[in-house]
Amino acid sequence: MLRSLSLLPVYDSSTYDLTRDLLVPLLHMSKEYVRGVGFFSSGWLRVASEGVSDFVRHGGTARIVLSPVLESGDLEALKLGSEARQDEVLRRALERNIEELERSLEEDTLNALAWMVADGVLDFRFALPRRGFEGGNYHDKVGVFTDEAGDMVAFHGSFNDSIQGTLNGEAFSVFKSWELGQRPYVDAHYRRLTSLWHGNNPQFNTHAIPEAVRDQLIRLRSRSARPYSLPEASLTRVVYSRDTPGRAVELRGYQEAALQAWLASNCQGLLEMATGVGKTYTALAAAVDRYQALGKLAVIIAVPYLHLLDQWQKDCVQFGFRPNHCSSAHGNWQLNVVSKVQDFSVGGVSALCLLVVHQTAASERFARTIKGLNPEYTMLIGDEVHSLGSHQLRNAMTPRARMRLGLSATPRRWLDPEGSQAITSYFGDICFEFPLGKAVEQGYLAPYEYLPVLASLGPDEMEDYASLSTRIGVLIGDGARLTDENEDLKRLLLKRARIVAGARAKIPKLLSILRDLIQQQGQSRSELKHVLIYCAPGTHSHVLNEVSNLGLRCHEFVHTVSAVERQEILSRFAEGDLQALVAVRCLDEGVDVPATQTAFLLASTSNPREFIQRRGRILRKAEGKNRATVYDFVVVPNSSMIQRRDEMGASLLRREMPRFSEFASAATNFFQARAQIRDILDKYQMLDLLDKKPWEIHAELQAHERDLVGEAE
Repeated sequence: MLRSLSLLPVYDSSTYDLTRDLLVPLLHMSKEYVRGVGFFSSGWLRVASEGVSDFVRHGGTARIVLSPVLESGDLEALKLGSEARQDEVLRRALERNIEELERSLEEDTLNALAWMVADGVLDFRFALPRRGFEGGNYHDKVGVFTDEAGDMVAFHGSFNDSIQGTLNGEAFSVFKSWELGQRPYVDAHYRRLTSLWHGNNPQFNTHAIPEAVRDQLIRLRSRSARPYSLPEASLTRVVYSRDTPGRAVELRGYQEAALQAWLASNCQGLLEMATGVGKTYTALAAAVDRYQALGKLAVIIAVPYLHLLDQWQKDCVQFGFRPNHCSSAHGNWQLNVVSKVQDFSVGGVSALCLLVVHQTAASERFARTIKGLNPEYTMLIGDEVHSLGSHQLRNAMTPRARMRLGLSATPRRWLDPEGSQAITSYFGDICFEFPLGKAVEQGYLAPYEYLPVLASLGPDEMEDYASLSTRIGVLIGDGARLTDENEDLKRLLLKRARIVAGARAKIPKLLSILRDLIQQQGQSRSELKHVLIYCAPGTHSHVLNEVSNLGLRCHEFVHTVSAVERQEILSRFAEGDLQALVAVRCLDEGVDVPATQTAFLLASTSNPREFIQRRGRILRKAEGKNRATVYDFVVVPNSSMIQRRDEMGASLLRREMPRFSEFASAATNFFQARAQIRDILDKYQMLDLLDKKPWEIHAELQAHERDLVGEAE
């Protein structure tokens, strides 16, 4: 691990060999290397070969952003500015660079470089100046290494990754993430490299290796065998080089069963699998299977959020796909994709992978871009497929794909049978289920204790709740339905939901529990870590202040926190530097928080899509995490309402029971959890709700009660 190295704060070439004394040891210990460099030549691989070999053998991957070698004519062409012109300039420059590599490099070094690119171990992006900066070159020299434990080392200095760079007078400053005061430097360098890699630098745009140039580089492999060893891994099928799809991790038994069920359903169907059990790997294994069976494949992967493109990107590369991103944040993606579709259609390439956000996938622009695809060789993977049933996104379910695979822990749309029908009409029925209970039982997710915290509305809150319920009942009696997108109904439902979510009694109970946790077994404030608090919109600032007043180091995680800040916050939370996170909904959007050991759900809607997925994220396994504890703040009728079996009290119970019954069903303290609310349900003659699924509860409620149709959010 990186911590085992005795690293100095500064390395100077007059005293140290920067490659052998610093970079090679770091490569030995790392799984990821991100580099920004003014100039790179593969001759550097010859010098660093020992460290590179270990890096590859450990399953490491390297991403390097560099400046291409440009001629004066290229620079003039760049000033003309269009993205298409930049791509052409880059292609010509790189082709000349490859010709120069062939002439100048030894066969062994060139062979190693070509194999590393082919295997996806080494990936490049090239920085070209944006409009207004045409006279400059990308000239930074910075790098960040990361090991399996998540420790990081950043270096910054004047050293280029080239033979000449090893001869110059150079120096590096070195920063370690585990050293007090150095983490901000590491994070800052990692953020700016990552931002540059994804094309978010305001001075330079980055370009991937053009497909034709990449193929030309791969063909420089002069030997049939790799000059290094890949990590030993159990694969589901034959191990392929990354020239074509096929490289895969070992599928777990249930993942293989899911794949076979989808194949048996004529390559159309939905996988209902718990959050955190590997739906992504299952879907990509299905794509690899179809590629191998058909000899060619265009796979479209539609994801709900922009940040999920990057998460899927890494897994796609592992399976041998080279994705093209399609979204409003990726510039003129359409020109690139049109070219790739043409190449695929005429047989120039055998595999095409498009990563697209749902909104872009549903656009007419995207439909025009992929119209040349043959449906018989096209596959659509719908991630979080329940979202595609909305009116705004249904066009993402393209007729250009005959093979269709939908993924979700909750594929049914809540209170929207029409939307659910649209999903199953396109993808087919659920062909495989792997619920959370099985995932916990078989050890794929952490077991959890479910501790319901009962709270009641105050008199004024209950009065407002009853008034809103009456108005909602009038609208429903007049024929309004949530699926009709009745704005008045939505507004009232949302207002009522916020009363329950923001009940005043919840925060004092939260603070009382936290005080008890701090005091238990002599526990100091610094020992309480990995606490996640979900609260109602508009209350997070108050909750944050109150928790901070207990002496806990905490931070908000809301929509106003930037993407760069989010990553830093999550890293500090995982390390225990931040003891608690106070969130509203941002953590529901595909963001993983596996370090969470104690979760407080102060607010949650009755929509299973939210609370089932939220629970799955809390239960992801992490090093040192044996179990999780979930405190769920459940709003119940007060004692006087219970005595008279008040109908508004019954309405509250029915609203909260879908979540309660679902959470209790897979908890380690199943019977104790149910006992917390059994007496109240018995008073209302509603004990049968304990054994029903969330959608079953609401189906009955819609049939028998006009004042309860769920929540709009």
